[in-house]
Amino acid sequence: MKRVLWISRHEMTPAQRADLERALGGPVALSVWADTVEDLSALRPAVAEADAVAAVLPLNLLSGLLDLAGDKPVLRSVSRRVDAGRVRTLPDGRMEREFDYVHLYWEQVLRLRMETRRL
Repeated sequence: MKRVLWISRHEMTPAQRADLERALGGPVALSVWADTVEDLSALRPAVAEADAVAAVLPLNLLSGLLDLAGDKPVLRSVSRRVDAGRVRTLPDGRMEREFDYVHLYWEQVLRLRMETRRL
């Protein structure tokens, strides 16, 4: 059984989990990091115990996670946005359509290179 660290403020959906087990070739034991990630070094012990890391993070943190994970696979879920057929009212009175996210597949992040300049 593979140990997977799930870094997300959201629970992994049944579809994501089933597809993760398919992608990794068998059952997985999830360890969940649901807190907001501000400092990647806090993840070091959890990453060390995992066989793979699945994460929902901004690109700058995902890039650092690749370094932290070393030779362990870093995975991310790819989803499609689907109109949920619902509308909600925002606090200022505006109406906004709601969307659901449907899991499509997992992908392994192999490399990220990002250069930025503050404006």
